[in-house]
Amino acid sequence: MRHVLMMSVLSLAALLSFGCGDYANALKGPAVPPRSNGPNPNNLPNPNAVPKPGAGQGYMVNHSPVVFSEVLLDPVGANAGAQYVELLNTSGLDADVGGWALSDGTSSFSFPFGFRINAGTRVVVCLSASGTSSQGVQFAPSFSELPLNQGSIALLRGGSEVVDFMQWGGTPNTFEAAAAHNYVWPAGDFVTVPVEGQSLNFLGGTAGSNNWRAGSTTPGN
Repeated sequence: MRHVLMMSVLSLAALLSFGCGDYANALKGPAVPPRSNGPNPNNLPNPNAVPKPGAGQGYMVNHSPVVFSEVLLDPVGANAGAQYVELLNTSGLDADVGGWALSDGTSSFSFPFGFRINAGTRVVVCLSASGTSSQGVQFAPSFSELPLNQGSIALLRGGSEVVDFMQWGGTPNTFEAAAAHNYVWPAGDFVTVPVEGQSLNFLGGTAGSNNWRAGSTTPGN
């Protein structure tokens, strides 16, 4: 009995003398830190899964603050002199587009040097029409009538750099390859031609036909 009591006292003493510092010495095998079964606690992206800029995959986003916002191809009645292209400055700063040009590959119109589109505002370019130009309306009398069945319109900076583009009815069209190269329009993509009296309106977001819709004409709005 005395022997059993002595062993119990020694076991209790050993248990009481065990401290946190002895944890590693008490482990059998290498120490392995605990791992979480949940999501990444810091919500860090996988660098190998994040699309790289200029990779030519995923979304095509126009980096120019000035974009096409509306195109009227088939107005009610005669088309000549009634077609227009509208541009929107999506940024919070005025945009100097002096010298920038609209082109369909056959004819072109250039904004006068020093011309600015105010922040968040639009400018309508009236094609094949004459009039007195202003901050919100520009006239391009020498511009050819846009074709209804298939065509394209490009916004050019520096005479050749395609900064925005859209095409309708089919493919290929002038400046399509350059627009795809600059990631402002997917190659082979085009918008369906709307019915007479409806314009094509850009909804915003990424480039391409998915964000263009046929609807009411709203020049300047």
